[in-house]
Amino acid sequence: MYKKRALVLGGYLSLLALAACWPKVIDDSDLVSIDYKYTFSDWTVVEQWTKDFTVWNAWELAWIEELVRWAKQDDEFFWVINWKEIYESEYDSNKIQKYPNIILTEVMWIEDPTVWTEVEVSSIWNWVITNIEENDEWYNEYEVNFNDPKTYSELSYSIKVTNIEKK
Repeated sequence: MYKKRALVLGGYLSLLALAACWPKVIDDSDLVSIDYKYTFSDWTVVEQWTKDFTVWNAWELAWIEELVRWAKQDDEFFWVINWKEIYESEYDSNKIQKYPNIILTEVMWIEDPTVWTEVEVSSIWNWVITNIEENDEWYNEYEVNFNDPKTYSELSYSIKVTNIEKK
């Protein structure tokens, strides 16, 4: 009789010990730390920050809360959004200009122009080369896009859960 009770108690304590060793999962009212990064397709960082928030109390971060619900520490979430889904209305095809190699190298002083090289047009305007094509005489022409970079580049987001404190 006592052996059965001892076995049941031992099994129960073993299950409690195992449950305590399971990885922490985000639950209601936990304090969660996350790293957030928003980049263009060339990995240029647009926005990056680290924040702590309490689940169900962070109204400004409610959209992140929905993503990380039931995540474990060190879980990472990645997604890519095509620029056309968000910024197509802001894209203007008239803001694309082609420059011959001589203009970029001799006038704008760009030694080795390649795709994603920044082009400074004035002291406040920096834009990028988005395409290189050969013209009819087999010379390179560089397409410089004067639209906001978010309107022609894929947008990559990542969120990493860095810490979970149980409340």
